[in-house]
Amino acid sequence: MTGYIPTDEEIAVMVRDLEKNDPENANPVYARHMLVKMKLMYRDLGRIDEALLLKEMEEFKKDSESA
Repeated sequence: MTGYIPTDEEIAVMVRDLEKNDPENANPVYARHMLVKMKLMYRDLGRIDEALLLKEMEEFKKDSESA
């Protein structure tokens, strides 16, 4: 796999987010798979287009600061 193993805390946070945004999939198994897939997606994005990855990171940062 990826070497990335989501912690119980990360999974719990993802489950809480899923409870709001995707209640049908709000469970630890789905949350774990989603976290791993997200990590792989951003890793691949960085390999394909580093500038786009940096842009996405900046957008995330802005969204986090405004929340």
